[in-house]
Amino acid sequence: MKRTNVFIVIGVWLALVMPLGAHGDLWPSGLVPPSDPQPDPQRQRPTIANEPDGSQRVTVTLSDPAKPATLEMNIVMGSVTVKGVNRKDVLVEARPAAGPSRRPASDEPPPVGLRRLTQGTPFDVEEDKNTVSIDLENPTRATDFTIEVPLRTNLDIETVQGAVSVEGVDGELEVDSVNGAVNLANVGGCVVAHSVNGKLVAAITRTNAGQPMAFTSMNGTVDVTLPAAVKANFKLRSDQGDVYTDFDLQTRAEPDNPNPNPRAGRRGVVRTSVNIDHAVYGAVNGGGPDFEIRTFNGNVYVRKGK
Repeated sequence: MKRTNVFIVIGVWLALVMPLGAHGDLWPSGLVPPSDPQPDPQRQRPTIANEPDGSQRVTVTLSDPAKPATLEMNIVMGSVTVKGVNRKDVLVEARPAAGPSRRPASDEPPPVGLRRLTQGTPFDVEEDKNTVSIDLENPTRATDFTIEVPLRTNLDIETVQGAVSVEGVDGELEVDSVNGAVNLANVGGCVVAHSVNGKLVAAITRTNAGQPMAFTSMNGTVDVTLPAAVKANFKLRSDQGDVYTDFDLQTRAEPDNPNPNPRAGRRGVVRTSVNIDHAVYGAVNGGGPDFEIRTFNGNVYVRKGK
């Protein structure tokens, strides 16, 4: 038999035992080929609205509205305001920030009879398994964000040149600003908040049992209000200010040599350096996880809430 006839016979045999599937692919008889994933008809596409003042609104649906959401964003210029409301999606509003921009100024004067139009700020919003991520396409354009999230939402927010405000959100909250104040109002869960150059004010309504928290600044007052029944071990410190509290703090002294650091000196003599920490350590309501509240320049206030 010639080689050509052999190929024909094999081709006929394959056609009989492996019929073409629905997609035109070879697939074993009796097995159903996998179907292409179909879009969820119950899930809506993001809705976008452009306003005359240059602001933009985007409504993002969540993969599972019954579970907590997560918001992640890291911007260079602009402030971020997050509000926890009774909703099952995320509303993002972005508008050009007031004040000077870092983009180079144009030397051309505006033409006579023409007016400059306000351009919207391009940004990306992505949702994946209840995590909403926001990124700016042009970091030199200062942009202020106002975002509404479900009441139970985890936050991971960073900004370089701008303030961060969070209100009415319960979850794992991580907030960081380099040049701007941080204001947390009526939030609950676990909080780690920091500002390099700015005041930090936090009013905590609920804490997670057993989880540590931190509120710190380099140049700014740190003012924290905690539930009266909170159980925690405090570490309070201000290098260039004072520390105040109305909690019944059971202070405790640190060991005489809390951080020994032995090192070899000249002629083989072992020397030990000690870092003396002048922070105030103490337990409230019997103690619990560690809460660090600290600043370098400014006062520290730890207030007893309701």
